[in-house]
Amino acid sequence: MRAKNASDYVFKEISVPKLTPSEASKCRKLCEQNVCKCYGTNWACPPGVGNLGDCMTQIRMYKHAVVIYHRSEVNMKDQDGLKRLSGILQNLLRDFRNLLKENGYPSMCLADGGCNYCGACAYPKECKFPDQRVGSISAYGIMLMEYLEDNGIEFRFEDGYATFYGLVFYNEKDEIAVA
Repeated sequence: MRAKNASDYVFKEISVPKLTPSEASKCRKLCEQNVCKCYGTNWACPPGVGNLGDCMTQIRMYKHAVVIYHRSEVNMKDQDGLKRLSGILQNLLRDFRNLLKENGYPSMCLADGGCNYCGACAYPKECKFPDQRVGSISAYGIMLMEYLEDNGIEFRFEDGYATFYGLVFYNEKDEIAVA
């Protein structure tokens, strides 16, 4: 397992997703199946993240998107290793988003699964660091495989490998966010 710094990742500008209520609802139904064990335990996941309409509205406020990803050789049974790689990506997403915000660019970021900033989320108690929260891609109604393929990025499952994806949405300094 690798991925220690930003140079290990691919950064690619892509289109902002064109969310539809039917596709977004499919994502939320996947969340409700709770395969990732984050549903109802994390502010980045349903129901804590908010209703689907509000999440879709947040995405529609942005005009630009960047996907950040890294393919790693992994043992899929090594849950600690998978969490570590996910955490590295989330930290990279936070750093990128924070840099954008510090320079006047409105922005937000999403990744697979729940936010892991605190280790153990305070949910349902108030989020301790809402400005550092990384939302769940599925919770925001994005069908990741279709979205990436629409942007020319191959999405595949392979034995012994995992690709970790994150999204950063932003506006230019002078662009007004309108849903």
